[in-house]
Amino acid sequence: MTSANPQDRVSSNPTSPNATLSSTENSAFFAEPVFSKPKLPASPTLETAMLDIKTSLPKETESPLKSASEELAESKMASPSAPLSPVAASASSPLATPAIEMSIETTIMDDSHDTDTEVTEAMEGQIQQQMETAASTPMDAEYLILDAPTGNGTGLIKIPPKSHEQQMEELEQNNQILRASLDKVLQDKERVDRDLYHTTAAYHELNGRFAELQQKLANRERDYEIMSKNYLEHVRTIRPTDDDHGTIMDKLTQLKASIEHLIRKTQGGRSVNLNKAAAIEYLKGAGLLENFPIEEDRLEPYHLNLFMESVVMSTLIQAFFGKHLSCVFEHNQSFKDIYEWMVARDDKLAIRWRQHLCVLLAKDPKTKALQEEVVEKTAKALSDDLTKVYTNANELAKSRDLCTKAFELSRAMSGMENVIYPQTVELGTQFDEETMAPSLKSNPEGKVALVVFPAFKDNQDAFDVRPKVWCY
Repeated sequence: MTSANPQDRVSSNPTSPNATLSSTENSAFFAEPVFSKPKLPASPTLETAMLDIKTSLPKETESPLKSASEELAESKMASPSAPLSPVAASASSPLATPAIEMSIETTIMDDSHDTDTEVTEAMEGQIQQQMETAASTPMDAEYLILDAPTGNGTGLIKIPPKSHEQQMEELEQNNQILRASLDKVLQDKERVDRDLYHTTAAYHELNGRFAELQQKLANRERDYEIMSKNYLEHVRTIRPTDDDHGTIMDKLTQLKASIEHLIRKTQGGRSVNLNKAAAIEYLKGAGLLENFPIEEDRLEPYHLNLFMESVVMSTLIQAFFGKHLSCVFEHNQSFKDIYEWMVARDDKLAIRWRQHLCVLLAKDPKTKALQEEVVEKTAKALSDDLTKVYTNANELAKSRDLCTKAFELSRAMSGMENVIYPQTVELGTQFDEETMAPSLKSNPEGKVALVVFPAFKDNQDAFDVRPKVWCY
């Protein structure tokens, strides 16, 4: 930064002939020093004036330059009580600036020319001192220059740059922080690598064990297939069918649904095909109304329809499920006597003997003809009973289908290790929702008045189908 030379300053008076060039031709601008308030002796007649001096753009002059102090003194001598004219800095002055506001408080004595002279000299000395200070201070490019408020107005604040040692110290601190962070990252990486190594080793070990287990499982499945094949072949030698408890239970459920559908279709909508008088007469002749708690004249159509479902199931039990071995076996009573004798001595041999007899009957060529004869006879009896109660009833085909299902079920149940047989419920028994299934409009708190569909069980209680009852 160049020194402040009073000869480089130019008058800022707008009427001066020296102000001829535009401000765009200036090469540099610098801040104007701030003037402080001079201390003057107290006077009874003080007049305070605030002078706002705004510098205009510097002009290039052709005449020799005057100092700011000389021009200010001449202005004050010409008009002591008038405000000071603004002072402009030349283009080469280090104190030049585009716009500078200076507040100068001065005390002017109205009755003394000496006071004006003292004010002028004090201001000129202060300006000279600030110019020398600015000229002696180097404006290094690394300094941070701020235009900040000061005690007397606004001014320049220089923030010195950090020294080389301070910069090195900060860099060293940053390096230490980065080294610590890097060490932590390396430690975490080492831990993760160690965990990955152990996890990979465990994975390979488990993968090997998994392959071994898969091989064992494949071998076991092949063994099971062989065992299952052998078991089925063995079962076929001792059982007439491939049924088990699950399939027999499903077939019994289907049989019960088929009976309900047969009666529903036969009775028609709203029981229009039901001959109530004929139905009551038929039931009285079969002795089914003797212990029924409702009088004949109070019987509803749904009562009679439930009775007919019970009649159909009773016919199937009498024809198929109630036989000791099979409905096509001519020596059922003799079989019963021999079987009981064998069970008393060796129940396992008795069971195998019964199962072998069932297989022999299934493979006997005459069995098929006997089966068709029994099925047709029973179906005809069912159709005749339905015709007596329902008008326009012609359900021989459905009755034949029911009898065929009942025959196949009876043969499967007789060939099981533990024989499955129907078991009725005693009338007057209190209804139990856990062991019984209610029918239409049955009283859940009443007693059994009609068994619509019996229970099916074995002597080991491994098989159990709940009965369908109507309670009153």
